[in-house]
This record gives sequence, structure tokens and C-alpha cells, in this order.
Amino acid sequence: MLIADIMALVVPPVTDLLRRTRSRGGTHGEQPMFPTIIAIRNDRVVAAVSTPRMAATLSCAQTLSVGLDATALVVAAQAELDGSPALTYSVMTRERQAKFVVQRLRLEEGRTLVSDPVDGGDPHDATILRTLAEAVQQQPMDVTRVARKDKGGTFGEEFFLPAEQGRVVVDAGTLKTLHERVADIAGQVLYVARSPEAGRLALEAGLPRPCLVSAEDWTPAAG
Repeated sequence: MLIADIMALVVPPVTDLLRRTRSRGGTHGEQPMFPTIIAIRNDRVVAAVSTPRMAATLSCAQTLSVGLDATALVVAAQAELDGSPALTYSVMTRERQAKFVVQRLRLEEGRTLVSDPVDGGDPHDATILRTLAEAVQQQPMDVTRVARKDKGGTFGEEFFLPAEQGRVVVDAGTLKTLHERVADIAGQVLYVARSPEAGRLALEAGLPRPCLVSAEDWTPAAG
């Protein structure tokens, strides 16, 4: 998957998140956007985790990579670059393609204006990309070995769930773990279900209901 395709998936919802965050910051809009890590799989956003602290957000990278079999991880954060506000995106694919992308901002009272994202060159601190690189090297979980709960394993019955269902169950367990980890620090975990049926299965498998969003809810309409 090309870096440009990944950016096309993450930039609209991240800028929407920034606008919604600033709208909650009072009349002066001073509330910063939490550092957010986004997992990509099968050419779509699968999940996102936001926490108040970059270290806490980065601590989710390996769990997302292993549990979701992410093909790419992106960390988006609000920052000051050369004295001006910006969004930064640290992108890492499973093939170890890395990119640092910058999106300049103009923050006015009641409005958030964003420029097109551009290549940010080498980041001042490579910690984020290094953490993501270590995460994507990990072996993902095997979703073909998820045991059925509705069968006793008697002769002639399939003991394991079909891989497609196993995928959703592992996703749900992974994000439930992350939700429990970050809830106490005002963090948020979101799971973008590929279909209503997948969303229902995820809830049955233990995904907390506040974590579930539809693809339409995650991706804002253009404009």
C-alpha cells in the first residue's frame, strides 16, 4: 500500500478530530488534540486509539500490530513546528516504509484551517517511527485458531471459527484490552467495523459498545 493511499485514508478523519477537539476547548479553542495511533488493514482504517500522552499512545503500537495484523500504523499529533501549529503524521508500513508528513494549520477563533499535507523530511525526534518499526516487525495472531463457543468439538464439527469471524473476534479482544488500558487516563479506543454484521459479532465477542463506530461515522463527508 502506498504512503499516499494511507494518507488519503487518515487525513480527513484526523482533521475532523482536530476540529471537534478544538470546539470542545471553550471560546478560545485551546484544547489540544490527543496523540492518536491509527491501524490500517486491507486498505481501510480498522481502529484508532487516542490518549493524552504520547508515551501512552505509543504503548498501544505493538498490541495493534499483533492483534489487528495492521499493514500500516500512523501516529497523528498536534505540534508546533518553527513556531507555527501543525499536525504531524508518522507513518510506518509492515514493509518498513516510513514517512514523516506535516500538515500546517491556521487556528482562528471558531475556525481551523488546514493546508495540504507535505513531506516533513526527517523528524527532529525519530522515537515515534522507531517504535512503530519495532511494532510492525511482530508476528500477528493467527485468526484461524479461534475456538468456537457454540460447539463442543464433537466428531464432524468444526472446532474453530471461520477465519473471517475469527478475525473479528481477535479484533474485539485486542481493542477491549486497549480500552481497559487507556480508559483511566481519559483515552479513547475506536473500532471501525467493516459491516453491521461484523460490528454485531465484535460486540458479542466483548468489544465495549462505546468503541464501535461505522465507517460512515469515522470518515466525515467532504467539505
